Amino acid sequence: MMNISENGLRKIIIEILDKRGVEGSEIIADHFVEAELRGHSSHGLQRLIPLVNGLDLGTIKNKLDYKILKKNTNYLLIDAQQSIGIVLWEHLINTYKNTIIAVKNASHIGFLGYYTRTVAEAGEVAIMFGNAEPVVVMPKTNRKLLSTSPLSISIPCSPIIVLDMALSATARGKIIEAQRKGINIPDGVAVDKNGNITTNPNSALEGGILPLGGTKGFYLMLMFDMLTSFLSTSAISPNVKGVLNTQYPSNKGEVLIKFKPSVYNCYIVQEFSKLVGDLPGIHSDIIKKERLKNGIPINDKLYNDILMLK
Repeated sequence: MMNISENGLRKIIIEILDKRGVEGSEIIADHFVEAELRGHSSHGLQRLIPLVNGLDLGTIKNKLDYKILKKNTNYLLIDAQQSIGIVLWEHLINTYKNTIIAVKNASHIGFLGYYTRTVAEAGEVAIMFGNAEPVVVMPKTNRKLLSTSPLSISIPCSPIIVLDMALSATARGKIIEAQRKGINIPDGVAVDKNGNITTNPNSALEGGILPLGGTKGFYLMLMFDMLTSFLSTSAISPNVKGVLNTQYPSNKGEVLIKFKPSVYNCYIVQEFSKLVGDLPGIHSDIIKKERLKNGIPINDKLYNDILMLK
């Protein structure tokens, strides 16, 4: 494990992307660095590898190229047409004021909390969710039917409260991290290809991830997956391609719902802090402060893999 400064990491990412003529390389670098600073390494530097693979294969475009399919006061529907998701969503949030923004056919957009935090900083409540390839099994089976159902909710108080999590028992990116580091994953979060619980990351990637909360959690994830496709007109998770394996063009979707409340109560932050301690998003603030001072820890193998992209 090595430590690298945020500016050093940002410079490497920009250099790799600029070599491929990517529009918005600074935006992507800022996103990946922020993910690493906040401890979201499963959605940080390692996501550069499939992005570059897609760019080199032509399944991801290096320039922003999207189409507005539907627009009214409350709703905006976008076909990303294989644009880079991080660049597109940064543009959409800063350009359009619609309550609901739905996108299909963008590449991986990184960690959702990045966007909901940005919205909350502008004084709005935000809820964001999306889908991807199926990696989550239906309980008591080995059938992969759903994505990890990423979900982020932000509340614009001081400090800003940001929940950013998968509704699966773990994120697929964390399993990939464990595989690269040569360590086991926690017990009870994934199954092998035969549907048996496993702690081996290789077996888990061949098998599938379990939902949080068993059957009830599965159906909660199912509803978010259905709502994603309903609002974005994207493929449903069992038919999604191109997010994790960028050999294919992406056909997944994501949705952002945001609004500015006319009445609100930020006293809840103080009250719940007394009851539970750190609220969602506070821990990542602490991690970021520490890593800005001491550098970002990066796995040696990952770092060498990234340098190979230059």
